[in-house]
Order: sequence, then C-alpha cells, then structure tokens
Amino acid sequence: MPKSIAIITNEYSSEIFGTNYYLGLFAEVWRQQGILVHVTAGCNYIPADIAILHVDTTIVDDRYLELAARYPVAINGRVKDISKSRISRQLLERGDSYAGQVIVKTDANAGGAIEFGMGIESSNSIYNASDSERPWRKREFLDSYKYPVFDNIKDVPPGVWRNKKLIVEKFLPERLENGDYMHRCYLFFGKMEVATWFAAPVPVVKGSISTSRGLSDHIPKYLREIREDSDWGYARFDYTEVDGDVFLFDMNKTPVYSDRAISIISEEMIQAFANAISDFE
Repeated sequence: MPKSIAIITNEYSSEIFGTNYYLGLFAEVWRQQGILVHVTAGCNYIPADIAILHVDTTIVDDRYLELAARYPVAINGRVKDISKSRISRQLLERGDSYAGQVIVKTDANAGGAIEFGMGIESSNSIYNASDSERPWRKREFLDSYKYPVFDNIKDVPPGVWRNKKLIVEKFLPERLENGDYMHRCYLFFGKMEVATWFAAPVPVVKGSISTSRGLSDHIPKYLREIREDSDWGYARFDYTEVDGDVFLFDMNKTPVYSDRAISIISEEMIQAFANAISDFE
C-alpha cells in the first residue's frame, strides 16, 4: 500500500470527502488505513507516492496533465478528453439516412452543466438565464435527465446541427419486458470491477431515478478491451446491450453515485475498490 496519495482536482471540484464521488468513499477507507490523502484544490504539487487525476471537466487542462506527470504513478494521468464527439460510435450528421430514433445531447459531460457553471464563475459565459428559453443553436447546456429523443433524424431542429456544443446520436435503448428503459454501468479501479444496471419508465435512465436496479452477471469483453487499450485506470463506462451488441455512450473519469445506486454496492465492495490502489504500485 502507498503511504500517501495526491488527488489532483481543480478549484471548482476540490471537495472529495463528504460528496457523492466514488473516490470520496475510497479515500475514507485510505484514511482509516493510515494513508495520507492530499487534495490539490488547483494545480499545486503535493508530494505523494501515487496521484489520481480527478479534474471534473470534460476536457482536462494541460496544466493538470503536466502536474500528474510529476508523480511516480498517476492514475488516469493521461486521460484528457471525454467529450462524446470523441468517444461515441453512434454519432450522426445532418443528412444521414439513419431511420431509427435519435437523441440530442451535449458534447460535454453531464449536460454541459459543469463547464457552464465554471463559465459563470469566471464571467466567460455569454448567457446566464434559463437555457431552455434559448434557440437550439445557442444552447450551452441541457438537462441530462431529459435529453430529447426524436422519432426521426429529420425531426431534429436545424439549430441543433449548427450548435457545436450539441451532438446527435442513434438512440439505442435496452428495454425490459415491462417496457422500462435500462442502462448499465461498468465501474473499475485497478483490478477491481463491477457492473450494475438501472431501469426506469423514461428514455434517459439515471441511478437516482431508477425504479429497479441490480448487479449485472457479466462484463462485456468489448468494454474490457477499451479499458486495456487506453490509459484508463479508474472510470465508469455507461452502456446498453441490444441484440447482442454493446453500445458505449459515456466514459466518466470522475464517477458519482446516488443513494439508489450505492444501495447495491456493499461495504465489502467499497473496501475492495479502495484496496485496489495497491494494483498501481
């Protein structure tokens, strides 16, 4: 086990303990084990045996990547960009002949709310009122619980295609026999991993609004291959399984949990996730 761990954050996401970040749960275990846990709260070098890059933005500023490189070991130290336009294989362009349902999302993670909030604090946002009142071509963020689903690509408002902050994807939901929508999550840290599922009667499913949930009985080989071929050491991948195919639609390097989501993760699992820090030594 390392004697000290540095969690690299920016000033906007520097709260780790007492939050709903999974890393906060792991860090509590580390403290109980006598490991020193430091939070940088900015681009500040704090000596430690291992660093974890935990900057909660879609694109990580190069300064934080350079800071991570100063440590002997840096978990996710080279993970810079999780924008959907970079990771999605379901992207559509205007004029595509796709005939199925489509969904409009922000290119940024979490509906773009984090970047929008940072823009307000730094006075860089061009608008500070209800985003739903704006035309599609000027929207800076969306409610990630209510990403709009359209029956046909032709129904997508023209302004969506002119907005670089938005993307259009094939909508490929997994459904239960009762008609509920379902999505799955693959959480891993070191060699420790678990897959969960959540379902609800709405197209965009989140753990916090799920009406049923549980542990998945398998982890797709495809997701493990993506992980092994990348620089990811810690993340949550969100996906669906439809007709034997796996569709990855989100890769989150600073995963959070809701009360409903954490209810299916045992204390023993959290302990095992925390102990997996030794896999990086």
